[in-house]
Amino acid sequence: MSSREGTISSEPQSNAIRVNIVVLMAAPSRLVLSLVALIAMATPAWAQWTPVAEVPASIVYSVWAKGDTLLASADSIVYVSINGGATWKGSAKLATAVHVVATAQMHNGRIYAGSFGQGVFVSDDLGDTWVGFNQGLVGGFQDSQLKISEIVISDNKLHAATGGAGAWRRDLAAGTWHQFGDIFEPSQASAISSVTVGGTRLLACAGTNGTVYYRDPGDSDWTESLLKNVALGPGTGPFTAIFTGSQWLVGTNTGLYRSAQGQSPWTFENLGFGPQVNVVFALRSPVVFASFGTSLFDEIEYSLDDGASWQELDSLSGVFVFGLATHDTTLYAARLDGLWRRSVATVATKPVTWGNLKALYQKPKR
Repeated sequence: MSSREGTISSEPQSNAIRVNIVVLMAAPSRLVLSLVALIAMATPAWAQWTPVAEVPASIVYSVWAKGDTLLASADSIVYVSINGGATWKGSAKLATAVHVVATAQMHNGRIYAGSFGQGVFVSDDLGDTWVGFNQGLVGGFQDSQLKISEIVISDNKLHAATGGAGAWRRDLAAGTWHQFGDIFEPSQASAISSVTVGGTRLLACAGTNGTVYYRDPGDSDWTESLLKNVALGPGTGPFTAIFTGSQWLVGTNTGLYRSAQGQSPWTFENLGFGPQVNVVFALRSPVVFASFGTSLFDEIEYSLDDGASWQELDSLSGVFVFGLATHDTTLYAARLDGLWRRSVATVATKPVTWGNLKALYQKPKR
């Protein structure tokens, strides 16, 4: 079971703060007074998040950041900021038939946007105009190759995860789309929820049998990896993954899995939230942020040790998060009710535990 350190964290319903009662009862009086002061000054979780005013309070499916460029994808357009989130503008519609823009990234000044149902579009003028980018993207069952769930760029190649036709790739220097791997359909994993880049390795989260798939440069196909290590895990569906620089983390509907290599052996971490409906990550090295979504609330947590233990940042009732991204000291969340952000400048550099709280009040040794 994963270690979750005792935290001081705010409830979304009130100004109350959850404090480990065992720690509080055993604390010296000065520490109790300090904790009480913290409780009195604390801001509720919902109040620390503010909506981005230029983005309407409707579904935002993804948020992406690199340098001072941020992109947020919505129903038929992409919201663009080129000044670190200070201002935003909405793009033109990708096309009249587009109703879900699931993902967007920028590479060498060009925006690549993946729609769920109409394939990929590109813009060379920050979204003022769009053209289709589907040459070669053909042949999936009931056009499922056009249901783009995520796009990532690695080594000047565009990779697309689809909702029914496996993985696809296109060389951005020349050429058209081609199917990138034959393993997914025979493995009942043609519906890919995400593809993640870690170094030179690609990791695909696909299917609902507790499997992920990795691929390295030069490999002829993807290799299946069992999250349960020795057997399939029917009913375990991976959502997304992230590479921290030393660990791979995979969020699933049943919990979190960690691996140094992105393959077996995997270590299961039960965070105690029950069944999850979505898990997404963001990295502000060395801090990893994660949104663990349930049917009732969304738990925003952070880890300082590559996912081995987690601290609560916020617990948000009635919120659904589609994606996370960081820019400088700001954490962005693509949500069912718009694009939101909060400062993470004060995120601790080490976990808040009873031991290091007590150490603040110990007399120095003579």
